[in-house]
Amino acid sequence: MSWQMVILVSFVGLVALMFTGLPIAFSFMGFSLVGMFTLMGQFGLRQLILGMYDQVIKFSLTPIPFFMIMGEVFYQSGLVTNTLDALSKFVKKIPGRLSVICLLLGGIFAALSGSVVANTAMFGSLMLPEMARRGYDKSLTTGSIMASGALAMIIPPSSLAVLLGSISGISVGKILTGAVLPGVLLVFLYVGYVIFRCVKDPTLAPTYEVEEVPLSEKLKSFFVDILPLASIFFIVVGLILLGVATPTEAAALGALASYILTIFYRKFSFKLVLNTIISSLKVTTSILIIIAGSAGFSQMLSITGASREAVKFLLALTDSKTLILWIMLVVGIILGFFMEQTAIMMITLPLFMPIVQAYEINQVWFAVMFLICLQLGQLSPPVGLALFTMKSVSPPEVTMQHIYKGAVPFLILDILALFVIWLLPPLTTFLPSL
Repeated sequence: MSWQMVILVSFVGLVALMFTGLPIAFSFMGFSLVGMFTLMGQFGLRQLILGMYDQVIKFSLTPIPFFMIMGEVFYQSGLVTNTLDALSKFVKKIPGRLSVICLLLGGIFAALSGSVVANTAMFGSLMLPEMARRGYDKSLTTGSIMASGALAMIIPPSSLAVLLGSISGISVGKILTGAVLPGVLLVFLYVGYVIFRCVKDPTLAPTYEVEEVPLSEKLKSFFVDILPLASIFFIVVGLILLGVATPTEAAALGALASYILTIFYRKFSFKLVLNTIISSLKVTTSILIIIAGSAGFSQMLSITGASREAVKFLLALTDSKTLILWIMLVVGIILGFFMEQTAIMMITLPLFMPIVQAYEINQVWFAVMFLICLQLGQLSPPVGLALFTMKSVSPPEVTMQHIYKGAVPFLILDILALFVIWLLPPLTTFLPSL
């Protein structure tokens, strides 16, 4: 069988299994079992089991449960509500005030949760009723909330960034630090868009009287409700950047610090500890099962030589590093319209990373841009995870049409950010180079 046929059969077979409704992990496992047995018989099954074991014992995966714990602590303890109230005191009477607050809070909480679902669900529950009461446009409302949730994929600590680093072999610490400035860029683009739209069409976000808050109260809110949460971001990312701690150590310190904060705010309980650990274990286990199930896919590409031949084909096709880079990024975007982000990484990275290395493309630069392509998938119809999460927390009058319409402008802003990062590689490479 030719290498083209191997890749085609592998891709079509996997997608077909996923569209039957079979969970991603079992789709990978079932396809890998059949493929490895067909290629190598019983020895292939033995190799598959060993490969699955090797995939899930990677030390680079250990930060994931700690990042999940951080997000669950802030979500379940309600500390993020205090931060929301504090932020509202700083954001004065500006166009689209509540949407701006939502996006700024999304940037802060993204650095503490790393979970798109948690962010979108929480902001939908917190902000949607108030924005609806104030007469905000439904599409602007849902778009702002989903965009604030999707920031969790880019702004570190992102569990998807950890997973990408583990699969691709790129330093997790460098990906996390390299994503900081692109994440800030996205927040500025989102906030700028909301203000611009509301200036052009004030009916999208009707203005209302905002109570003037004394400076002393603002400072108190900043030091009590914002600074302690922001300090956890510096504990995690700062320690990695300074080389003081590995990503795993920094993540563990961040999780511990989040529990300490709940004691400070009198939100701590042993029930909270139990619930957050259980929630973290559920998500981590599902991720590890998907990773284990996908082990056979990369093994098949390696055994048949399909990945090696694909690299040779592309190397012979063009010498343009830029063209090859954009082909890989566009493939990631297109697959995001139909597939879940973890599955996309499992399928594409075993093929893409040899190409990245052959063309001497900066790996951190590529990883951050690929993460933004995956973020596009979170907001893209028909299966964007943020879209369905938004619908699940919305009242019946908010339709999928409102949600799709709200997502489109932020998709365009993501593509704009992608071009900016492509034109200015130091946005991603500067901090890791330190």
